[in-house]
Amino acid sequence: MWKKMAGRLFELQSRNGILEEKDRRLYEYAYGVLLGRVVIYLIIVILGIITGNWMEMIVFLLPFTVLRQYAGGIHLEKAGGCMAVSGILVLLCSLYLASAPAVIWQMRIIWFVAVGVIFIMAPVDASSKKLDAKEKKVYGMRARVILVIECAIAGVFSVIGYSLIVNGIMVAHIVLASGLILGWTKIFFDKELE
Repeated sequence: MWKKMAGRLFELQSRNGILEEKDRRLYEYAYGVLLGRVVIYLIIVILGIITGNWMEMIVFLLPFTVLRQYAGGIHLEKAGGCMAVSGILVLLCSLYLASAPAVIWQMRIIWFVAVGVIFIMAPVDASSKKLDAKEKKVYGMRARVILVIECAIAGVFSVIGYSLIVNGIMVAHIVLASGLILGWTKIFFDKELE
């Protein structure tokens, strides 16, 4: 379905003289990624409105998506599976954030471990898209800078007592660290099977 829609978008722009045939693969891929993200965020917005947890979803999603694009982690092969797991993950995290009134010390310990995992492991490439040495260096540096900024933001909001943002950043980092570990494990076992 995504390929057909991406192909139609390309052909529409190609007929209008905006794109050339030689760029088809690149633009179809880009349109597919864009459409996938739009659908995922649309589902999340709808879930947020239905559950009334839209603020919790935003507080989780902002730090997660900004850092995830450079840190990497596990990637599902099928778009439908990715959308389903992403939607469920965001819903569960927002429900947790809605029910967690304060930052508890056990969560801080888990968060500190997660920050260490992200700092050490990032970036973890996908089995479908391997990063070369230069990309790993650049993505790793960007991931670490963003991680430090997000931790500083959590520190500031912790001092001023706004626990929703602190919890959102902590949960985002814990989920991301889990994704990095799962992604690394998947790549490790894929190499073993080759």
